[in-house]
Amino acid sequence: MSFTRLRAKFTGNIHSLDKGFTLSEILISAVLIVVLLSAAATTIINSQLLSSYARHKLQASYAASQILEQQRRLAFPNIVSASAAAVTLDTKGTYNTTEDDFIGTAAITVTNIDAYRKKVQVEIAWPERLVAGGQITIREYYATTIANEPQLN
Repeated sequence: MSFTRLRAKFTGNIHSLDKGFTLSEILISAVLIVVLLSAAATTIINSQLLSSYARHKLQASYAASQILEQQRRLAFPNIVSASAAAVTLDTKGTYNTTEDDFIGTAAITVTNIDAYRKKVQVEIAWPERLVAGGQITIREYYATTIANEPQLN
């Protein structure tokens, strides 16, 4: 309750209660509305950016999985490191536009564990938007061990 209404209540001047809102009540209401709306807008923007990051991380995992499967299908001597190359995934099947595509790079690093096993690591990198309007490059690493199975039997 505002000071004006409290004073009217205690002095017995009931008619002053019917005059409407005071300027201070209107200003406080306006400030509260602005604060709440800006908080809601910030929440919506942050949730969109987090959703975009989660989607891209899932798409990067899918791309890395495909690359690792391709490496597994190769003959054991042909599994070698590869420098960064472009990776594009059309995850929604919209072939006429690239708006929703995952676009990044993939690099393959192969390390010989011993004569019969190799560690294959895939680095997927992609640009991600920030709240401030800038961009950062996110890097995810996925690895597996591939064995030359005929030699192990």
